[in-house]
Amino acid sequence: MPERLFCCIDGGGSKTRVALFDDQGRRLGLTMTGPTSLTLRGAQAWEVIVEALRGLCATIGLDSDDFSETHFGIGLAGANDATRRARFVGEAPAVGALRVATDAYIAALGAHDGAPGAIVIVGTGSVGYRIEASGGSRLVGGWGFPAGDEGSGAWLGRAALAQALHVLEDRYSGRPTKLHRALIERCGPSRDDMLAWLSAARSTQYAALAPLIIEYAGHDDPAALQLVTAAGTDIEALALALDPGRSVPLSLVGGLAQPLMPYLPAPLQDWLQEPRDEPIMGALMLAQGRVPDESLAWGGD
Repeated sequence: MPERLFCCIDGGGSKTRVALFDDQGRRLGLTMTGPTSLTLRGAQAWEVIVEALRGLCATIGLDSDDFSETHFGIGLAGANDATRRARFVGEAPAVGALRVATDAYIAALGAHDGAPGAIVIVGTGSVGYRIEASGGSRLVGGWGFPAGDEGSGAWLGRAALAQALHVLEDRYSGRPTKLHRALIERCGPSRDDMLAWLSAARSTQYAALAPLIIEYAGHDDPAALQLVTAAGTDIEALALALDPGRSVPLSLVGGLAQPLMPYLPAPLQDWLQEPRDEPIMGALMLAQGRVPDESLAWGGD
C-alpha cells in the first residue's frame, strides 16, 4: 500500500475519468464513470466519484474504506459556479487533502504542462480558458446550456433538432436532408414521441446527437455541414476572445475536438497545437500541490 495516494478526477457532463497515482507519480489505475458536472449533479457528484474510486481500488487491490491519506485533485464542469463548488466541497468525505477546480483549469494545465497557454474545451459543453504568466486564469463562456455552450455537442444537437422540428411541420426554409430525417426517426417519429423526448432531454441528450451530425457532415449532408461549420466559427470566437493577438499556445480539447477539427476555420487550425498531456495530468499537478489554486476571472473582467 503506497504511503500516499493521489486521486485525480476529470469530470464532465457526459463522463468522468478517475485515476489513482502513487507518491512517485506512477499511475496505478484509471476508470471511467458517468457525469459529475456540478451543473447536472451538484454535491451528489460525490456519490459517483466515491463509487468509481472504490471500484478502482478493488480492481488494483487497494483498501477502499479509508481515504484519509489520499490527496484529491478534482476538475469538474460547472465548478466555475462558486456556490455549487462550495456545496460540493462541503459534502466531501474525510480525505487527506482536497483541491477542486474547473475542468478547464486541469485541461489547460495538462495541455501546456502547467505553463501559460489557452485552450477551448469542446464536449457536451464548451468553454475557453487561458492561464496567464501571473498564474491567474481567464475564462470565456461557460454559461451552460441552453444560453451558452456555443459550438459544443449540446449546441449542435439543439440546433439540428430545431431544424428537424421545422421539417416535421413543413416550415423549414431550406431543403430537408437525410440528417433531418434521421433525427426525426431517432427522437420521434410521431409528435407525441418527439414531445416526450424534448420534455426529458437535458444537455447530455442533445450532445448525444452530435456524433450523428458529424457523421452526416462526413457524407456532405448540406444541413450537417452548415451546422459543423457554424460550430467551428463559434469555437474560433471563444479562442479569439481569450487571445486576440494569438500570443500564447492554443489547444483544442474535449470529446469533439478531433471530430470537429476538419470544420474549423483555417486560421484557427494553423494556430492550434496538440495538447502536451491530458487533463488527468493537470489534476495530478493540482493534487500534488505543484500549481496554484485556481484564481479565476471572467473574460470581460
